[in-house]
Amino acid sequence: MKGVTYKTFCQYRKAKKLPAPTLTNLRRITAKEWNEVLRWGYWDKIKADKIKDEWVTYLIVDCVWMSGTKYIKRVQELLGLEADGIVGPKTLSKFNSMKGEKLFKLLWEQREKFLRSIGKGNNAVFLNGWLRRLNSVQYGCLLTNGGLHIR
Repeated sequence: MKGVTYKTFCQYRKAKKLPAPTLTNLRRITAKEWNEVLRWGYWDKIKADKIKDEWVTYLIVDCVWMSGTKYIKRVQELLGLEADGIVGPKTLSKFNSMKGEKLFKLLWEQREKFLRSIGKGNNAVFLNGWLRRLNSVQYGCLLTNGGLHIR
């Protein structure tokens, strides 16, 4: 289902005034609709188009995709901002005033620490996959499932 939860899919369909989905609809989600869900539920909510550094954008969007928009609060805390979870002018200004590579490194290291902190007990089985996904996003490079590096 390409990482789209049924709850998110239902919310997306309702917001777009589309027919209520079934699990079969979700299992057969098209690439086009997947992209629309990503844009509606994650990209637009964090104003990703206004983040100047594309590599910072990729990392933040991926983290929000995996953890939900509440992830932004952790980012804001890290950057010494009010952790309200809203990507507004102050958060965007902070993102765009920092050197991209430095911000990316801070965010990446924070994400790794977070994943290791929750990758214990019953979640230990997921940790290697989470870290593999995080490692696929490096500054200046994305590693796709096929092993292709995109720069």
